[in-house]
Amino acid sequence: MDDLLRCVKGYLEGDLLPERFSYDFLAMYVSHFDDGDLAERYIDALDDISEACGWYEPNPDHRKDYKDYIGEEELKQVVQEKYQAIKSLLDKST
Repeated sequence: MDDLLRCVKGYLEGDLLPERFSYDFLAMYVSHFDDGDLAERYIDALDDISEACGWYEPNPDHRKDYKDYIGEEELKQVVQEKYQAIKSLLDKST
């Protein structure tokens, strides 16, 4: 799970472009999920980030075509909110 959190942190700190983050995070998340190595208490937040990555569309013209597509602001908002939730859970467990 550390690699997922590094990916999120990298995106929030501007080291990863939203397009790269959305692909990288989804790939890592699916791999961890399939392997069953994610703690249950983090699944909801990670799943929300994954869903936001899946709906991210960088092209505003394409977002007009489908109301569920989100832009960079919406993606960052979801990622920040869920990252804070995960950090809070991690702090409680230590």
